[in-house]
Amino acid sequence: MKVFSGFLRIIGLCVASLLLASCSLVKLGYGQLPDLTYWWIDSYIDVTDAQTPRLRRELDELAQWHRTNELPRLALLLQKSQQLAPGPISPAQACALFEDGRERFNAVTARAEGLVLWLAPSLSAAQIDHMAAKYAKVNKEWDDDWLRGTPADQLKHRVKKATERFEMLYGSLDDAQIQLLRTELAGASYDARMLRSERLRRQEDILQTLRRVSTGNAPPETVRESLNALLIRLTTPPGPAGKAYAETTLRENCALFAHLHSSTSAVQRARAVKTLRGYEEDFRALSATR
Repeated sequence: MKVFSGFLRIIGLCVASLLLASCSLVKLGYGQLPDLTYWWIDSYIDVTDAQTPRLRRELDELAQWHRTNELPRLALLLQKSQQLAPGPISPAQACALFEDGRERFNAVTARAEGLVLWLAPSLSAAQIDHMAAKYAKVNKEWDDDWLRGTPADQLKHRVKKATERFEMLYGSLDDAQIQLLRTELAGASYDARMLRSERLRRQEDILQTLRRVSTGNAPPETVRESLNALLIRLTTPPGPAGKAYAETTLRENCALFAHLHSSTSAVQRARAVKTLRGYEEDFRALSATR
């Protein structure tokens, strides 16, 4: 059973961020994952002295499970990516890689169920208010990044971010490749204001659910059901329009990756293989370390 809480997502995000870092930082950062996760959670809920020992223990156990069980699977996913990188990649193949990555993230959230079932009901009203204030702060930062300026400014920002991500894999992109990104992103269904509205809806749903389950009066099974229902609401687009938008943007992102990859030179693809191989080797070395 997969139980979701707003603060849990950092575990998967930390791993994803490390994948985009240099190979040397993967080993350094991965060893700090329990501490990084703890401090991220603390920034959202202001962890109490009473909660700290168990939270740190739970995070240490989760990190060890991830090292033993998930790093070998991630290494296999990286190996699969290396095999695809030298040749053309279709949008369907790109989407398949995305689904493989989402499956690994879902495995982490499923393993963390016990942590969430313990921590969520233990939150005080003050801690939930702290989370609401944190949401307000990060939402302002999100607005500054993605809603600032004219539509042309926003497109320029999206192209910049996409270029940075692709260059982590392929090295420098040429002018034609950056123009390809600009053309594809300009024609995409991306809607920042709709995304912001959905972001706010999900955050409010999280806060309301946490307030219900943290009263101390709900039996464990009711808490479990409430958090399970929250997960379903958060991972299922609201209504037919939301579902259609999610499916469309996924297809567009897969096509964007496939088209950009098709434009890469042999040197850029060799760079991608080398980068992926470095991550794979690091993950295999880390998984063998206890």
